[in-house]
Amino acid sequence: MMVKSILALIAAGLFCIPALAQEQQARDYARAAAIAASKAHGSQPQVVLEEPARSYFEWGAILNQQAKVVSVRNGSVADEMKLQMGDMILSINRQPVAPQQLDDALTILASLDHNQPFSVGIKRDGETLELTGVARATVIPGWRLEVLNTLEEETPSTITDSACGRISVFFTPPVTADLYPAFINSIDGDNVRIKNPSFKLAVNDYKVGVHELIDEPSLRRGGGSAPEKLIQLTIEPNKTYHIAAKFIREKRYQRFDAGYWEPVVWKVTEQTCQVD
Repeated sequence: MMVKSILALIAAGLFCIPALAQEQQARDYARAAAIAASKAHGSQPQVVLEEPARSYFEWGAILNQQAKVVSVRNGSVADEMKLQMGDMILSINRQPVAPQQLDDALTILASLDHNQPFSVGIKRDGETLELTGVARATVIPGWRLEVLNTLEEETPSTITDSACGRISVFFTPPVTADLYPAFINSIDGDNVRIKNPSFKLAVNDYKVGVHELIDEPSLRRGGGSAPEKLIQLTIEPNKTYHIAAKFIREKRYQRFDAGYWEPVVWKVTEQTCQVD
């Protein structure tokens, strides 16, 4: 399956399943898309796929080239307006639709905003009528997917003992708890930004530099690149420490010192770790 097709399913699926299932299904689709992207762009270290949010209004009527109604879908806006098969469309919002100019009608309909009232002038059985309705737009949310093609774990050269643990930003934290993705920028001052999202570390204490990837509409950052923030970790054997950016909502306007977030360990899991 093509990556774009998978991601289209993410957007479309969000409108037909319960809220808790939405997040899990979206992650499943995104995971499948990441695998497909990695295979399709294997020579690139990073792949970014994105599409902006968009909306469309589906009236529910099918017109022929002469702007004559040939079908009306049950339950649609056209059906609610009492449009019938055989009606000839004369105008939309009192803008004339010329004979054999279907494109004119479609352009006017496509320009309608959500909840915008509109009228349609028709000719039915020799009589001219005006029908009224309200546009109902379908919104497809935008998405952005970043895929790192080097998903193998990085093992820093400082490991000298066979006992180890891991730090990771691979899995997406729960946004419902104001936890957002992050990336690891440094470990004890060594730059590891261009490397992998999962690291094996010897049992020890570390200072891990983290950058936030908070996608929150209420947050307005200033220009420039924000400095990393450090989190002190004590690595224990066979444990994986999952790191996220904690959004501090009440400090969302505190941007001068990036007080609106802090790096946290949002989950610790047991996983056998052995130095290669």
